[in-house]
Amino acid sequence: MATFCVISNRASFFHEIHELCSRTSTANVVEHVSCEMWSHLGDRIQQSSDFMIADPSSAFLKLPEQISGKAFAAMRTVCQNSDSAKDWQSVSRNELILWLREVSPMEDQASITEEVLMQSQHLRLAQLNVPMCCRLIAKLRERLMRGLTDYHVVSETRQNHFCMALEEALNNAFYHGNLELSSDLKEDGSSRFVELAAERELLSPWCQRKVQITELISEFGLWLTIHDDGKGFDVAGALERLNDPELMLASGRGLMMMRAFADEMFYNVAGNEVTLVLYADGQDRELPLGTSSSSGTERRHIVA
Repeated sequence: MATFCVISNRASFFHEIHELCSRTSTANVVEHVSCEMWSHLGDRIQQSSDFMIADPSSAFLKLPEQISGKAFAAMRTVCQNSDSAKDWQSVSRNELILWLREVSPMEDQASITEEVLMQSQHLRLAQLNVPMCCRLIAKLRERLMRGLTDYHVVSETRQNHFCMALEEALNNAFYHGNLELSSDLKEDGSSRFVELAAERELLSPWCQRKVQITELISEFGLWLTIHDDGKGFDVAGALERLNDPELMLASGRGLMMMRAFADEMFYNVAGNEVTLVLYADGQDRELPLGTSSSSGTERRHIVA
């Protein structure tokens, strides 16, 4: 739990900071203090807070006018006894959002919900629902990659290659699909892509979207269907550009990696759902259930 003390005489400023803190993490606690109360009880108030966020126009900060007029907020960590202007860091709205993401407690892992529809020693069918939180991508990737080991699907080398394809697919679903961010923002050398992603995670309609994943895994292979709530894209046009390096956009590099490291890749018509297929190692890896296995495949179980 992180506790924030918002110092301001403006109700609109407090409400906006409160909304940003709450949307960043439900474990955040936000309290309000007027500038007058802070001037009299500042030492006592900060004992119960982890971080201070102040209205940059507040007179007690004594910030230069050229700074207070441009800054969205001023912030500092409760770790010192001084309240001089140099202790406060002036930030823009995007910088504040990024800072909140760093200092806020991570949401409970239970925010990724999983329903196992069918499971046996031979296969598993599961559905995962993930809220719009890009910090969950790493945990989601680890969960999906564990299946390749659990069912002994492919070698470690192919696992590593498929992990890169999966990473691209998840990034596409979260960043490009649900948050509607263009890959061009990564190419200009600025931090605009990261800042805009952090901002949209907290704003409607982007924050209300989810990523749904259907996993079917067995000793014959892995089928992953990743669906986002975005508007999709022109799949045919994007795949066509992959054949011409001069026409390939920044976003094409991810698609190229997905196509290279998955045995098969399918998109729906809208472009907001992709299925990645990874067939198991062995000569009979694409044969249907009930077919006799190749000689020497000691770990393969055949389901009649």
